[in-house]
Amino acid sequence: MKKLIAVVLSLVMLLSIAVLPASAEGKGKILYLSNLNSGAQYEFYVAYLNMMAKELGYTVEIVYGDTFNDPAGNLKNVKNAYTSDVVGLISCMDGGLINIMEEYPDLWVVGFFSDFDAVYTKDESGAYTGTSAAVLDKDHYLGLMGDNYISGITLGEAYAQEVIDRGFKRVATCIFPAYAYPKHTVADAGFRAYIAKYNETAAEPIEVVGDATVLNFSPLETNYFFEDGHDNLDCIVGFCAGTTFVYPTVVEAKAMGICREDMQIITGGFDNDPDLMADCGDDKNIIRLTTAAFESIIWPMALIDAAISGHMYKDYPGNKSQLDSGIMVINSTEKFEAVINNSPMGATNDADRLGKAQASWEDMKNYFTSVNPDASYQALTEYCQSFAVEGYMK
Repeated sequence: MKKLIAVVLSLVMLLSIAVLPASAEGKGKILYLSNLNSGAQYEFYVAYLNMMAKELGYTVEIVYGDTFNDPAGNLKNVKNAYTSDVVGLISCMDGGLINIMEEYPDLWVVGFFSDFDAVYTKDESGAYTGTSAAVLDKDHYLGLMGDNYISGITLGEAYAQEVIDRGFKRVATCIFPAYAYPKHTVADAGFRAYIAKYNETAAEPIEVVGDATVLNFSPLETNYFFEDGHDNLDCIVGFCAGTTFVYPTVVEAKAMGICREDMQIITGGFDNDPDLMADCGDDKNIIRLTTAAFESIIWPMALIDAAISGHMYKDYPGNKSQLDSGIMVINSTEKFEAVINNSPMGATNDADRLGKAQASWEDMKNYFTSVNPDASYQALTEYCQSFAVEGYMK
């Protein structure tokens, strides 16, 4: 009787295993070291990662990066989350990345939604000099897809062309400190050079008023508009997160009557606060936002899955890649409405967020080598860089 029971139990166990879906195989846990802890982009990234992980057989755990990208803080947070089943790390933080990889040498690591200056900064000779540059010597580091434009020059020139296209004649710029965001300083220089070149042949030259205002992670102060020339600006260009650090002060300054009523803002990032979103458009305070295409997060998940599963892309070029993401240029009322109404940024629950994404699992799965062994790294990259605001315009 005992033998019969044992046989029956064995059969039940075998049948149970046989009917488990592929997504329940338990390939391990992937940590997501996030530079966000709230907001529409954060909520979408978490939902999208969990969807992809479930289809591929992983679980995902969110780890919040140190507020100041401090190496010790990031290492501590990863250590606190690390368990024996962790197999990969998608990191939006570069502070201490080399320390994390040395602590966990078998951990596959890929970068996303950051410039990774601590990894990719070079000196005049072209040598990598960042504090975490040594990760480029690690075979478990897989590369980076950044937060919109990697090149500060390209970003600066894009914003300068927007100023020219809008017909603005008096503009000023805001940046974060160079020690934390060197790209902002480069972008500001690129912006000014592009405007200077335009002015060589312009019938009405554009004036860039004063040096860039450095916001040390605190909002623009209202006394800014009492400084020479700032009360008569057509536009403020915020290379920093202008929705948070410039926009509220502009609203306050207009209410106080200390700046032009028609002054507008060009900046980056995204915030789905209803009041702010209602103030975006051609005749509103914010006329352009530039941010990473939301679906670009497919790229780091595909890379880390390829490494973990042992099916790396045959055309994988190596781990030194520092790539632009897909880029969302939201610079018209129609485009703002499309993002607010048709994209995951306007959703209120995960099902809606996933339903509004430009790519479902069925759309993306053949770019994953664990699903399609013939998948191409080049095709994956082009796919993830192809997402744009136009995909939400119906």
